[in-house]
Parts: sequence; structure tokens; C-alpha cells
Amino acid sequence: MKEQDLFPLLEGYNNISIFTHVRPDGDAIGSSLAWAKALIMLGKNVEIYCPDVIPERYSFLPGYERFQDQFLPHKKEKLLAFVLDCSDLARLEYMESQMSQVEKIVNIDHHITNECFGDHNLVKTSAAATAEIIFQLIQENNLELDQEISLSLYAAISSDTGSFRYKNTTPQTMRIAALLLENGVNPYLVSEKLFDELSLNKLLLLREALYTLKVDEKHQVAWMSMKESTVRKYNASPAELEGFVNYAKNIKNMDIGVFFYHGNDGETKVGLRSKNSDVARMASYFGGGGHPLAAGCTVKGRAGQVEKKVLKIIREAL
Repeated sequence: MKEQDLFPLLEGYNNISIFTHVRPDGDAIGSSLAWAKALIMLGKNVEIYCPDVIPERYSFLPGYERFQDQFLPHKKEKLLAFVLDCSDLARLEYMESQMSQVEKIVNIDHHITNECFGDHNLVKTSAAATAEIIFQLIQENNLELDQEISLSLYAAISSDTGSFRYKNTTPQTMRIAALLLENGVNPYLVSEKLFDELSLNKLLLLREALYTLKVDEKHQVAWMSMKESTVRKYNASPAELEGFVNYAKNIKNMDIGVFFYHGNDGETKVGLRSKNSDVARMASYFGGGGHPLAAGCTVKGRAGQVEKKVLKIIREAL
């Protein structure tokens, strides 16, 4: 699917639903809000869904309160669904089974491991963030790029590039960011909200996570862990754990950082970050995916066994 093919498709639908993945990050949230606003300005009835809590740190983005965690489609009306920033439908968790109730799915993503599950797929792995693709969609279809949309897109791109520090930052990324700044975005506000401000709960959880820090003998891999019971102890949500894995990866001379979140349901969410190694390939061993330097997977089993399995695969890959 090409950007210019989208407008004819939109003409056939009044009701549109936007979905994004569990444990949403800035790109998932910002892309969804920007695309929703663009479609609303076209006169569409738009709803946004996420199977998880939206972190409070993103509440400065216009439309933050629009996210819903229960998908209730209008069965008598044709429904077009956009799935944003998802490499596969399993990342919608319990909403995946309800996707059969929509007439068509448009899959928009930038992950190299995307399974192209949509009726229409717009997957650009060269894009630093899904928000870059949304920006191009808006531009190619001559949709209005107002200040609210610009803010959401800038926050999304800034989030997925680590404030334009990661290797996925390209000249195109910077050109788009410049256009968004010209549209009235305040970069200081975005940086403060995304990278500087910490809730007390997040800081207390970080203290707990850092206490579990371990490093392998060759000083190539560092990892931390957190139990769901610990998150509940602080009346927090798993969304507060976003970015913790980077503390392990950012250790000097360390290549790979791993974060294990052990759920009470016998499943562990594993986050992988790297400076040089392809962690998407490692995650794919467990049915996960992502980017070469940032990936994740879900592994069933006891906490200790899961950690041993994942670390074994990482060491073998290295």
C-alpha cells in the first residue's frame, strides 16, 4: 500500500477505529492521537483503543483521554481499523480476537519483524517511528497538520529516537522534526515530560529494579527484573517500567541490556536493548520481535527458568 492509496479507501468508511499495542510507548500513543485528530478533521467518527493503561506522563498530549480499553464495535455499520506500531496482532492481547468484527484492517508500522497481517499494509522499516509514516500520510493526502497533531507526532518521534540520540535518527527524521517545530511545537515541554519528569512511583520502582541488577562474566550482558507483586505494592502500573531496560544497556562497555517483568500469570515480558547486536533475532526465538537494537518477547515459565533460557540464547547468539 502507498500513502496516496489511502484516501480512496477512507471515502468508503465513516466509522474508524485505531488500535495500538499493549504497554504503549510514546510512538504508539502519539501516532494514534495524531492520526485520530487528522481523521476527525475529515469528518470521520473515530475511536482509539489500547489494551493497557496509558501512562500519565503522556497526559500533556491533546486527546490523551480518548483512549479506551474496551472495544465495542457497531455491528450494523462498516468499520475500518487502523493498527498502529504493532509488529503482530498478538500485541493487541485480548482485543486480537475481536478484530474479526472489522471489515478491513490497515497495518501501519516500522518494525522489521512486522508480519504484514493487514488487508492493507504500510510498513516502512526505514522510518525511525510510526509517527514518521503518519506524517507522510497526512502530507501525501493534503490533510491539515495543525499544532495538536504536530505536538503528538513530535512527541512520538522524540520518544522512539531517544530525543534524537538513537541510531534510527536519520536526516529525514530531523527534517520532519523541523517542520513540526515550525508548526509551534515546544521541544522543551516534550523533553521535560518524556525524559526528565519522574513520578514518585516510577522512581521507587526504579530503585527496586536497580537492586536486582546483574552482569555476566564477560561484561557483555546486564539484566534486571521486577515482579508484578512489586508493581502492585506501589499502586503502580507496568507502564511505569518503560525505559528501565536502558539502565542495564547504558552501562559502559555493555552491549545488551535485558529487563524481565514476571507476571502473576506465569508469563514474563522480556525487554531487550543493545548497542551493537541484533536483539530482534534473539527475541524471535521466543516468538517476539522488534528492531535490531530494541526488541521484546513474552516467555512462559517460572521466573528463574525464564531468565536462564533467555540469557542462554543471548550468550549463544553473542
